[in-house]
Amino acid sequence: MAIEFTQYLRPDGRTTAIEIERPADIEALADAFVATGGRFEIEMLRDGTVSMTAERDDDLIAIRLCPNGPAVPITVDELVRAAVAALGAP
Repeated sequence: MAIEFTQYLRPDGRTTAIEIERPADIEALADAFVATGGRFEIEMLRDGTVSMTAERDDDLIAIRLCPNGPAVPITVDELVRAAVAALGAP
């Protein structure tokens, strides 16, 4: 099991689905967020920064930025926790 993100690709914004594997507790939180109608999106900005968002309907619930590399998995965890907390879930 993994967390599904919609990845926006440069230069034209095409999208593809990617999965990021995280520990079971984080994946369970992500699943709970998605069950409420949420989704996760990710893209690499021109300067190499990775932008990750958690959205529901047309609302931005949480956003996190990090350098591409080893910080990405930790930042995914932070994004998922922030998304769930913003909705008042555990």
